Amino acid sequence: MLEAEPPKRLVQTWPPMFDARVAAEPATRLSWEIHEERTGLTAVAVRHECPGAPQTAALAAGSGGWNWVLSDLKTLLETGRPLTS
Repeated sequence: MLEAEPPKRLVQTWPPMFDARVAAEPATRLSWEIHEERTGLTAVAVRHECPGAPQTAALAAGSGGWNWVLSDLKTLLETGRPLTS
């Protein structure tokens, strides 16, 4: 963990290990920002910085990337069950 400001912000390194090409790249940086909207709902934003890690950047941008992860997290928190594939 690089930074923590509970319950608003978390910054961490992320060493993806999907395959040998990606594992050879440097760890990337994830920033999670959490805040309450005026509607009372909670919003989560993820910023993924991938300097020097083009394979990781391509994987994160494609195939749903973080949108899929956040959608699954939302479903889990709301229903107690993960999305099924």
